Amino acid sequence: MLFLKKILGALSRPEKTAVFVAFVVALLCLVGIISFSIYRATDIVPARGGEYAEGVVSQPSFVNPILASTEADKLLVRLLFSNIPDVAEKVEVDKNGRVWQVTLKENVLWSDNKKLTSDDIVFTVEKIQDPQTQSPFFHSWQGVAVNRLSELKVQFNLVSPYPFFEENLRGLYILPKHIFADTPPGNWKLSEYNLKPIGSGPYRFVDFAKQPNGFIASYSLAAREDGNELPLVQKFNLKFFSHTQDAVKEFNAGKIDGLTIMDGDIYKDITRPHQLFSYFLPSYYAVFFNQSQNMALQDISVRKALSEAIDRNLLTEKVFSGRANAISSPVPETQNPPAESKTSSVSIEQINSDLEQAGWKMGPEGVRIKSTKSGNLTLNLKLTVPDVAFLSKTAEEVMERWVNIGARVTIEKLSPEEIISGAIKNRDYQMILYGNVLNPPSDLYSFWHSRERFYPGLNLSLYNNKSADQLIDSIRRDFDGKAREEMLRKLSDTITADYPAAFLYSPHYLFVAGKSLGGVTPRLLVDPADRLTEISAWYVKTERTLR
Repeated sequence: MLFLKKILGALSRPEKTAVFVAFVVALLCLVGIISFSIYRATDIVPARGGEYAEGVVSQPSFVNPILASTEADKLLVRLLFSNIPDVAEKVEVDKNGRVWQVTLKENVLWSDNKKLTSDDIVFTVEKIQDPQTQSPFFHSWQGVAVNRLSELKVQFNLVSPYPFFEENLRGLYILPKHIFADTPPGNWKLSEYNLKPIGSGPYRFVDFAKQPNGFIASYSLAAREDGNELPLVQKFNLKFFSHTQDAVKEFNAGKIDGLTIMDGDIYKDITRPHQLFSYFLPSYYAVFFNQSQNMALQDISVRKALSEAIDRNLLTEKVFSGRANAISSPVPETQNPPAESKTSSVSIEQINSDLEQAGWKMGPEGVRIKSTKSGNLTLNLKLTVPDVAFLSKTAEEVMERWVNIGARVTIEKLSPEEIISGAIKNRDYQMILYGNVLNPPSDLYSFWHSRERFYPGLNLSLYNNKSADQLIDSIRRDFDGKAREEMLRKLSDTITADYPAAFLYSPHYLFVAGKSLGGVTPRLLVDPADRLTEISAWYVKTERTLR
């Protein structure tokens, strides 16, 4: 140290400055070399920790796996409960496809530290099948017998082979028997466990906030420390809104970290730096024709003209800013991609010519009329539509196209509740703009089989075609994937050729998140809430580890 002082004392002021600068540069170079070496020898990987908040335009009512019906309910169920694949060590099926056995993992625990066993699974299925429970999954589990083989083994017996039963198991979220067994199903909706659930999923319930008027504002969840697959994000919060625009404002202000959007046109209002993830759903929207309510719709030339007049590509651009797939068949594009020619519209001139040849002459008021044995038919049509922004906009666009081919169209807007409890239940509509969600994606039974023409069936066109019925039944029995795919194509062509509906589009399911969120993998979803089945891979924190 004395030697260094002597050297520095012998230097002039400029020389001391030069030495100091050289020392600083050398130090910075050393730091840079060390940093670069660490960078080369390590990788950035997801780390446990952090907090994430998501906005949801919905309200939780029953955070209960067999009662969940709202979007909020389903999202919370995915976070707080486990399905069969989550808890199964293995799933086996016999060669006939009628007997399925599930062996559970050891030491799967409920959030109150009770053990999850086969008794919980048997209890869950039996309560879904109990009409008193009023489960929305009641129809999916009819004809299935469930038996306990041991504490960790359960068996499902089907009346007939069903290749899509694995989807049923994937959608079966398990209810804790020790919580609900002593309560009559009729009283379940009064249970506080519907809002403060005991689950076996990756997160556990912490708290929720409720406003004085009963509106639930938020839910707070914490990562389980004893689960099979521990989530990386330690705190998961959901904030609930009445309107999408309110959620968008909160996201732009940085008060929430993510939200989902079904109306692609709203995406333009996102101003904060973000990531956009597009999911695909086995769903579509169409105008379903009820021929029993309007004689003009019994003429296939009219149904064909109404379908062909719609420019689906233009429609998706106007309604969703292009964030939807134009379709013209009852099978979503993710299953059976339609040829480009199928989604391109026919010229209005050609459609008018075809209607003229079919006997539909243009009347003095610009509305087509056809002379029949029973008298003159006028092309007066009424379109019933749920009072939802993107569907209302769709109806206006479709009506504009139909007016150009000589149809007089009246739009009837009803609340979603009125649509379900009135129009659909009573089949009280001439045409209805509505959506189908195929679950499983290849099973069209509920929507196109003749046995489902009347409520509670969802065959909204009251479609009745024996060839289609046979194909639907065969698809539901055949375990050969290639054979099912070929039958599905034939079924799609059969239905499309009859023009029972004007198929429109399959919207993208958009998930908008802040830049810090990682681990999100867009894919085909059976239900929108299923994007959370891979929640354990999401992360907001990172760290460096040696390679």
